[in-house]
Amino acid sequence: MPIPALSGPAPQSPGAPQKTITQLLTQWADLTNAAIAATGDTQNWKEDVPLDKSRTWDPAAENVGLAPCHTRGSDDASQVQAVVYHAPFEPDPHPIADTLTAYWESQGFTVTRTVDWTNPSGEQSVLLRAERPDGVFYGLDASTGLVAIDVYTECSAHPSIDAWAEKRLQKRFDQLHDTPTPTPSASSLGQGSADRGNQTAAATISDPSDLLREHRDDPDKDSSPPATDRTTNDYGWMW
Repeated sequence: MPIPALSGPAPQSPGAPQKTITQLLTQWADLTNAAIAATGDTQNWKEDVPLDKSRTWDPAAENVGLAPCHTRGSDDASQVQAVVYHAPFEPDPHPIADTLTAYWESQGFTVTRTVDWTNPSGEQSVLLRAERPDGVFYGLDASTGLVAIDVYTECSAHPSIDAWAEKRLQKRFDQLHDTPTPTPSASSLGQGSADRGNQTAAATISDPSDLLREHRDDPDKDSSPPATDRTTNDYGWMW
């Protein structure tokens, strides 16, 4: 199967036209498909772990996050980001790391091997980062037990990104409100503390803007810590 070549526009400067969310999602799907094709196995890639309980990766599901970035002259710029997972192709992770290194370098990425180790029990792990001048980058975490490819698109501050995020979070908010509220037991009726607890729980989902803030601020949903507190992650990037 031929491996698709990657191509992208020249790096944008602040004030230049920004990619829309539709363009970023297309770029993310293309980048992910290209990396998957380069591995030589396009089947059984999953959205999460454990693999046997996760859904098969489907770009149409748009199961992605928004990572903040600050390279387009805006503090509110974002990159579309997601990870795909696969069972190891063989116990030694070095062949897949070498394969993707060669492919990414052929596509103009600068590839750095940040971790290469073997523990006393014989388990091995290789971590790569692959960066492109337009801000696109990949991370590879290949070990004896798992292969994971992390994909980040270009950075953009286009207003369609927030509109898309708000629409998705509004849908989640609506789903939360559609969930039936448990009927209080007779023993809890008239107890102020229980009523206050119910009011507090309801208040946590009373405003869809809270969900947008959660989407932006929750470290579990946001792969990049604030610029004022950046550290080196497993791939060796500074955040």
